[in-house]
Amino acid sequence: MSAVRIPALKEQTATFIFMHGLGDSGSGWKFLADEYRRLRVLDHVAFIFPNAPTQKVTLNFGLQMPSWFDIISLDKVEAQEDTQGMLESAGRLRKFIDDEIAKGIKPERIVIGGFSQGCTISLLAGLTTDVKLGGVVGLSGFMPMRSQISRLHEEKGIKMPFFIGHGTADPVVKYEYGVFTKQVLESLNVPYEFHEYKGLSHSASPQEINDVLQFLNRQLPDN
Repeated sequence: MSAVRIPALKEQTATFIFMHGLGDSGSGWKFLADEYRRLRVLDHVAFIFPNAPTQKVTLNFGLQMPSWFDIISLDKVEAQEDTQGMLESAGRLRKFIDDEIAKGIKPERIVIGGFSQGCTISLLAGLTTDVKLGGVVGLSGFMPMRSQISRLHEEKGIKMPFFIGHGTADPVVKYEYGVFTKQVLESLNVPYEFHEYKGLSHSASPQEINDVLQFLNRQLPDN
């Protein structure tokens, strides 16, 4: 599967894999790596921004667009879910993880994440993985497979830190979905930090980008 890749500026000892949202592409989040490069931080980290496959999206009248899974509605995301599509994309993410491990990057030196749809896939992958990663960054997304996620997680029982960020004025993926994600992580005794961004819509802010940087610095220190 294709991806935008930003290599480490020195010997690579860690990887950050970040998945974009609906209708976007990996290049849409390349600015994240560009900003961290500008700040001369995380030089030991390689960035991977996977590209979603193109498929029909029910929410958008069946139009074809880059999408990690079909979305029927965002009003009640738990009512009708493309479970198969979610699991398939979690498998795509796992392939990127396995490729990094095969290159010699330790699993605990790999952080996964995503925005919106990409956040949802990273949450699913992080809670159901059988390898302990460095952490998960979930921005402006929602918890998938609500009725099954607790069981799926308990089958693996692997804990890792989660960073959850959500804007209070998000008109697309409601802020309450972010709060629910926090509640699920709490119920599973998964370590997490929850960041709410006052007045932020369905996007990222400079403060959020900086907060993610602090999380990555803690989870992927330059050894």
